[in-house]
Amino acid sequence: MPDDAPTRPMLVADQITKSYPGVVANHEVSIDLYAGEIHAVLGENGAGKTTLMAIIYGLARPDSGEVRLDGTPLALHSPKDALSHGIGFVQQHFSLIPTLTVAQNMVLSLSNSGEKVSVGEGTERVRALSARYGLDVPPEALVSSLSVGLQQRAELLKALARNARVLILDEPTSVLTPQESAELSDLLTRLAADGVGIFLISHKLEEVLRIADRISVLRRGRMIGTVAAKTATQRSLAEMMVGELSDAPVVSAGHRPRSETPRLVVENLSVRSESKRGEVHDVSLELFPGEVLGIAGVEGSGQVEMLEAMAGVRQVTHGRIRLDGDDISSLTVRQRQRRGIAHIAADRHAAGFVASLSVADNLVVPVAGDRRFSQGGILRRGAIRDFVKQAIEDFDIRVAGPDVEAGTLSGGNQQRVVIAREFSRQPSVVLSCFATRGLDFASIVAVHERVRAMRDAGAAVAYASVDLDELIALSDRILVLYQGRVAGIVDAEGATSERLGLLMGGSVLT
Repeated sequence: MPDDAPTRPMLVADQITKSYPGVVANHEVSIDLYAGEIHAVLGENGAGKTTLMAIIYGLARPDSGEVRLDGTPLALHSPKDALSHGIGFVQQHFSLIPTLTVAQNMVLSLSNSGEKVSVGEGTERVRALSARYGLDVPPEALVSSLSVGLQQRAELLKALARNARVLILDEPTSVLTPQESAELSDLLTRLAADGVGIFLISHKLEEVLRIADRISVLRRGRMIGTVAAKTATQRSLAEMMVGELSDAPVVSAGHRPRSETPRLVVENLSVRSESKRGEVHDVSLELFPGEVLGIAGVEGSGQVEMLEAMAGVRQVTHGRIRLDGDDISSLTVRQRQRRGIAHIAADRHAAGFVASLSVADNLVVPVAGDRRFSQGGILRRGAIRDFVKQAIEDFDIRVAGPDVEAGTLSGGNQQRVVIAREFSRQPSVVLSCFATRGLDFASIVAVHERVRAMRDAGAAVAYASVDLDELIALSDRILVLYQGRVAGIVDAEGATSERLGLLMGGSVLT
């Protein structure tokens, strides 16, 4: 806790237990928060972090235990109850309405809490709070026109407008550039100095060590412990999350493709987007067998749309795509899958999987027509069952059984389902967009190891991420997009976050 923190915590979640069918999400978990403190909450996917915070915010009700604010037990039946007590929650998936302005979203938010304000008053509220905390959010701008970083600031403004004393942030920097992440860290520090207590869910160990006062670690629904950030290290936190660590594998520098003939060639590709920010203009690239080509760029620079066009999900407006010399620009998604192209979509909820289907069904949808799993139009149930069982085991999907509805899984386990489905097909080309977003430390390491293994087996991998450290560690070359155009291609061996950040911002390097 901060050196000048009060002697009694502002908020206490005491002995919280919450179970779902087949899963104990929280087992007698206790955590507290002091005014003016940044308290980070770590743990693997499925460890119970989001469930615990959902209970504190009124999104879920505990089977036992209670939440107390200033020593008084709270009856939290909905987020509205939490907001009335000054508890705000900025989730990974924003609740903003993209077709409305920031001010209009503010008005709706305040109206839901019982405060009636006009659009003009909402505009002034946005301006006043922006000035107070240095957020610089334009109140008249449509949300759809804003960068992800500005949308996140708009979400924060909604919570601050309700005089939040407690702020919960779930993976707030997972979609931000390094510059935006630094700005958010500064903002959280200012909010804490203003007396706001902050719960910060994160998987970025360096981040929480830099800005947190205390760090609590959950593992499989139980509280492992709480430590002062100044006494912790990345390794000690990782071991609290997953147990004793083995030494990380050594990555050889200077890896080069296994062939001088590119497997996938993109020529003068242009793609339209729902918003101007995501359009792709005249992009050309070569993707070689046995290499990882990192794709960097501020979110909205066209990396999502470019990979969707390469996968067949999005229509090409100009240019062509060649696979092993053949023009595949007009092939369907299924035809490209049969040619060995795998695609991890940027938004798993919109395009990555079907929440209402079982885990098993999600895993076999793209492969059900394979000869391994069907014969004469009849499914081979035994082969499918064995495949699903092996995928769940290989990719450590935390689920009670293959028939569990995929939408009930934690976000990280949903991502594991998507990755397992695509990687299990042994593709020759992998188009990966934000594969490790929302994953925990151990899962990120596992994904990286699999990507390297596929690369070493001869697959050609295009790997988009907003985490520059991840790209530098994983890639052989890094292509940087700026406003839908190629700003540069650099060897990962000599790349730095600073250099890539400049290219992402449109600077021309000499």
